[in-house]
Amino acid sequence: MQQHILKRKLISTELNHILEYPLTVAVAAMGYGKTTSARDFLQEENVKYVCVSIESDESSPQYIWDSLLSQLVRTKPEIGKQLRALGFPVNMPQRDKVLRIIEDHTYMTNTVLVIDDYHFAHAPELDKLIEQIVRLNIDGFHILILSRTTPEISIDELILKGYCYLIKYDLFVVSIAEIKKYFKLNGYDISIDTAKQVYDISEGWISAVYLIMQRYAEIGRVETGSSIEKLIETSVMSRYTAREVLILKSLCILDLFTPQQAAYVTDDMNCQSIMKKLSYGNSFIYYDEQNDIYRIHNILNNYLKRLLAQQPGNIKLNDLYKRSGLWCIQNGDNILGLKFLLKAEEFDIILMEFEKSCINILMDNNPAYILEIFEQIPVEVKYRHPIGYLAYIGFYVTNVNQDVGACLLSEIEQYYENDNSISSEMKRCISGEIVLIRAYIGFNDAALMHERLMKAHEILGGHSSIANKDKIITFGSPHALYLYYREKGKLLWTRKCVEEMFTYYTEMSSGCGKGFDDLLRAEYCLETGDLDGADIYGKKAIYKARTLGQISVIISSTFTLARVFATHGKFNEALKIMDDLSEEVETENSPILSSAFDLCVSYIGGVTRKTTCFAIWIKSGDIGQSEVLYQGMGFNYIVYGKYLLLKNDFIRLEVLCEEMQRAFFHFNNLLGSLHAYILDAISKYNLYCMENAKDSILSAIEIGKKDDIVLPFAEYGIYILQILKEIQRDTGKDEYIDRLVVCASQYSANLKNVESKNLAFPILTNREKEILESVVEGKTNREIATEIFTAEVTVRKNITSIYRKLGVNGRASAVKRAIELKIIQI
Repeated sequence: MQQHILKRKLISTELNHILEYPLTVAVAAMGYGKTTSARDFLQEENVKYVCVSIESDESSPQYIWDSLLSQLVRTKPEIGKQLRALGFPVNMPQRDKVLRIIEDHTYMTNTVLVIDDYHFAHAPELDKLIEQIVRLNIDGFHILILSRTTPEISIDELILKGYCYLIKYDLFVVSIAEIKKYFKLNGYDISIDTAKQVYDISEGWISAVYLIMQRYAEIGRVETGSSIEKLIETSVMSRYTAREVLILKSLCILDLFTPQQAAYVTDDMNCQSIMKKLSYGNSFIYYDEQNDIYRIHNILNNYLKRLLAQQPGNIKLNDLYKRSGLWCIQNGDNILGLKFLLKAEEFDIILMEFEKSCINILMDNNPAYILEIFEQIPVEVKYRHPIGYLAYIGFYVTNVNQDVGACLLSEIEQYYENDNSISSEMKRCISGEIVLIRAYIGFNDAALMHERLMKAHEILGGHSSIANKDKIITFGSPHALYLYYREKGKLLWTRKCVEEMFTYYTEMSSGCGKGFDDLLRAEYCLETGDLDGADIYGKKAIYKARTLGQISVIISSTFTLARVFATHGKFNEALKIMDDLSEEVETENSPILSSAFDLCVSYIGGVTRKTTCFAIWIKSGDIGQSEVLYQGMGFNYIVYGKYLLLKNDFIRLEVLCEEMQRAFFHFNNLLGSLHAYILDAISKYNLYCMENAKDSILSAIEIGKKDDIVLPFAEYGIYILQILKEIQRDTGKDEYIDRLVVCASQYSANLKNVESKNLAFPILTNREKEILESVVEGKTNREIATEIFTAEVTVRKNITSIYRKLGVNGRASAVKRAIELKIIQI
């Protein structure tokens, strides 16, 4: 029998508020029609909307986020894939990127995101992220939360500030008149007394009303004294065959599933046709034809789960979880797949997944979730899969904690030394991989790393099972040579040593770090003032890196070329080549690479004196919150120091310099210390006197002189020229200091020349204006590309250029700034 939906004016009136607020929250118990009412209203009003749901009780924000985005990918693959690849934002850089992606895809589009069953989420981190999205108040983007309980979000404050509208429980209770109308809609003209009897039994619960009506259709009267479970048994389950019940019990673990997935999990090829039959005219089994997805209503699903627990029959729950997990992994949903495999206690299969080369990207992008998984795997299972376990330990050493990772490595080494059950070939592989991970632990001792990488290469015969081209060879640092330079007078030796040792690593990893050798040469030339050499090697590094998709090398090499442009006084070109790279970095969806790119662009903003180029997370000063791996973390301090410099915040800069020296001490990063001394000199010069500043500059000169390093001094030239000239007078003839003065003078002159020519407002090209006007109209990048007959990537590059010229970070702020400057009119 075809079911009809009861149209309810009061609910429609309340739901009209969805498009007036960034957030609307509807709270009512299960089965009161929240989901159906919302979906029906949005369809009736022809509103663009996307529905996702939280499938079960969960406290892991990483898992909830991935689950929501796996659903979003089905309807909005572009934004869904971007957000999913980033993982749940655990820090400010990731959060800013998530907010920017959401704004870019939803601004002025009048899109509603419906999050159903929010009561299942028990993750304060997710609540906080939802709040941050709401407070961003993106024009044309609205969130509707459907929940059985009031979410742990600052609802009262958001209501007070005009960000939120709350729809309360009592609105969803159906009245006696509505019950009578609902029965009549479905062909049963009952009396008011009968409607009142239904109301008394159901207490206005629409799902109970539906079940009572189903039973009424069978026996011609209202049956009293039945619980909801009894109603489900008599009104729903009694109509199904044993095979149909078996299928429904098997599928209740999924909540959402495609027809193909249902057939695979149940191992029943007729499952697709059976589900199609069961969903027709059934309010408890919903089929979303647009997305080809089934969903069993929570009321029926909860009943089926209890039935499965009490009467499993021939169903083996762990087999269902296993097949569900394998299906997800085979279809690219690794996180959900691993979750199901954990429930199935299929730890061996999980470890086998960690033996695959693609696991590196998953680990880098979801470190918290990976840690959760391994906490639940028994030690004996880990040891049964040495390669998978070593892959995890390698990740732990570089991404989490070097010291703890070293302890895990010692334990695994001792275990296999005493294990006579494995072949000598496997022992050789294990030994080689352990030496390779020990090379990571030896970071940034170039001589030690060289020795260990060479030894690992020899033992493994030039091929590693845990290292592959997806590893990030720069650790997310914008400057590779910076990581390893730790002894005065040994910059050239360091470059050669690191260059040689990574030839072993590149071969073992099937190409990881392709172009890294030329990157090191480019950086050496750059720091010592050989701009032509830096330009040649930087371009060579990019050409080589592109052949194997080594984006981290491309980022650092492009950063080197941008600094070359800036040193030549071509500041706009420096900013433009970073702009041109932004789209490529975006498509990688890597938190580590995104943080590295932010640091590069912000550094160039520092040397070109443009605060608008700095990422928001850097401006905030929360520099420990980046996804750059800890080995490259100190570079964050340098970039933040440049920001404080532009803000003339010399007191905070002086304090920061003390922190910088402590940060650089751990790995003895001499380039970092050199920058810290220069920044300290600038702060002291502005706060105290020349003599205080000279002491710090002399400390920087002591480092730089032994290796003929000049560029950092030149980049700070506009601030330190007078200090250098004072030292030049004090020391008399000194070729190195004379060179510093010349370089600093030229850089300073170039900056002053460009700044004197700066226009009062930025000039957009005609194409950029055209694209900006389309943004105002709420068109997506794809729609804009189609309209102006160009590639979508070209549109994105133009938008990036618009942001840079207007000094903004998102669509809303770009439109606002353009209107302020009268570049466009609305």
